[in-house]
Amino acid sequence: MLRAAQRGRASRLRLVVSVPEVNVGGIVRGARVSFTVPAYPGETFTGTIARISHSMDEKTRSMAVELDVSNANSRLAPGMYPAVTWPVRSPKPSLLAPASSIVTTTERMFVIRVRGDKAEWVNVSKGAQVGDLVSIVGALQPGDTILKRASDEIRDGSVVK
Repeated sequence: MLRAAQRGRASRLRLVVSVPEVNVGGIVRGARVSFTVPAYPGETFTGTIARISHSMDEKTRSMAVELDVSNANSRLAPGMYPAVTWPVRSPKPSLLAPASSIVTTTERMFVIRVRGDKAEWVNVSKGAQVGDLVSIVGALQPGDTILKRASDEIRDGSVVK
């Protein structure tokens, strides 16, 4: 929710965003963040990350981050509820893959990479979901071919067409 940064003055607003735990590693003070409000459909506003609480809410598993928003034209009002487009940054490089490419068993989580004509299980961990894709981290390189629909029935080392 947008709040006045100083009592009685709406030229500078403060936007408090609850950032999910999976995304807090990529918070950068000073980064610009886009948001929209229902009062101005199709128009995008920005705020700058100014304060980070560094305290996790146990119930929501999120951290409060405050953005400073310049409102010189007074179009925005305290009490508005913006939809924030949070810039997801990861401290580790990650790749995007369809959720159907990720196999989860009781022992591990992996994708199946195709090398030559052989299946190779590669351990991964999941990150944020981006549309129909999931961010994954593992021993993969850009250009690697992974199966779109993986299953633990496709054994490591088996021939893949």
